[in-house]
Amino acid sequence: MTDPIAERNKEIALAIWGRDIGADVDPDGEEFAEHFRKYHTEDYWNRASEPGKDRGFENAKMVRRAFQLLFTDAKFEIESAVAEGDMVVLRGTFTAYNTGGSLFGIPATGRFVSQPHVHFLRFRDGKICEHSVVRDDFPMWQQMTEDDREAGIVRFAEQSRTAADEQSRAAADGQSRAAAGAEEG
Repeated sequence: MTDPIAERNKEIALAIWGRDIGADVDPDGEEFAEHFRKYHTEDYWNRASEPGKDRGFENAKMVRRAFQLLFTDAKFEIESAVAEGDMVVLRGTFTAYNTGGSLFGIPATGRFVSQPHVHFLRFRDGKICEHSVVRDDFPMWQQMTEDDREAGIVRFAEQSRTAADEQSRAAADGQSRAAAGAEEG
């Protein structure tokens, strides 16, 4: 059985979240304010923002300004969407050119960046009242720095095991040298 409220929330999320998030819309303009009022509650909570700066329209303006400062052609391509009750989950890929400001302490590179995201949107009365995101910052950092290390928990475990093996061999070599020195003395 399809939940009509969940489906409505999903339609709203798909309509507004997958659009060009880097559009040159003035965060201080009426168009931006009208969009916010139409799709977000007044007490909107962006859990992805710093506490104390994570609420309402002021947060939305701050986030828009940050995207406009840091990126050109910023987009979020939605790959899947799931809705249940008051929650909509969007999985997709953020893409942009890093053309301004400093991100991760790295000055703008002008490079194309791509980053996987999962957004959680909670709705109340047909409007987004809460937002959370899970994103992997490492691929974006790699793209900005040309760091070619592999990532992931399996790769980390392999690297850790190799490092531990090397430490064990070094310790054993040190003990062998110490024992040989004691025999000579």
